[in-house]
Amino acid sequence: MAIIMEASNCLLLSTDQKRSESLWRDDPCFKFMFSLKGSMHYQSNRHDLTISDQEFIVFNPHDGHRQLAVDDHKFLVELDASFLKEAARAVTGNDKELYFAQTPQKNPLIEQWVHFVQQYVMMESGNDSSEIFLEHSFAQLSLLLAKTAIGTHTPDITTEPFRTVHPALFQVMTALKNDYQHAWTLDEMAAILDISKFQLAHLFKEKIGVSPYSWLQLYRLVRAQELLIQTNRTITDIAYACGFSSIGSFNQLFKRLYGFSPRMFCQDASNKIK
Repeated sequence: MAIIMEASNCLLLSTDQKRSESLWRDDPCFKFMFSLKGSMHYQSNRHDLTISDQEFIVFNPHDGHRQLAVDDHKFLVELDASFLKEAARAVTGNDKELYFAQTPQKNPLIEQWVHFVQQYVMMESGNDSSEIFLEHSFAQLSLLLAKTAIGTHTPDITTEPFRTVHPALFQVMTALKNDYQHAWTLDEMAAILDISKFQLAHLFKEKIGVSPYSWLQLYRLVRAQELLIQTNRTITDIAYACGFSSIGSFNQLFKRLYGFSPRMFCQDASNKIK
């Protein structure tokens, strides 16, 4: 079954169709993909992506991608680019260009929003009041993504929603944030909760969506991109100062997530300031 609902600035698709797509998509909008059940598999211009149960990803405008497979149910929202960028400006208070990191993410607030809207859509599909509901709901989603999803506009990774949902993992994330320059080992991370490194790795991936080390690298990247904008330090200096083991690993992660290098990011930010 497929449900399609449209408002002035956005479109929603909820479907259990599992077909693959041979054609590549290159849409002018932001595309929010959420896996309600099972996993979703995509191929982008940069790498293959698997979005597991209750995870999401945001494709930026003109990010080339195609769907390889959907295990169970896909929830998709296409957001008008200017609409979402305006939400980001409202949240951040600046005019930074908006690029979301091309990586699976998980957040309790986003998850709650999707399940609430999905239930309403199933109940009210075709009702005249649906468009009004969707207009407000898409505005909420735009603000949530601007506030919680990792992107070039992000000054920090929001962990507060995990404080009550997953207090143990919130404790680990807080420790990593407080000492992100440290060359953490998985054993050191696990010692915070007095559990084995295998238990931590499984729990972290299940509840946060990525491995502990991958999350730490994402946080380091977020801290680095703020320094790239706000200081005149060299890219190499910033990479090492933020805990990356080499300039190569920093450049590789940055380009894989955003599609351009840290140097291009600096140049773009500099042009906007002028």
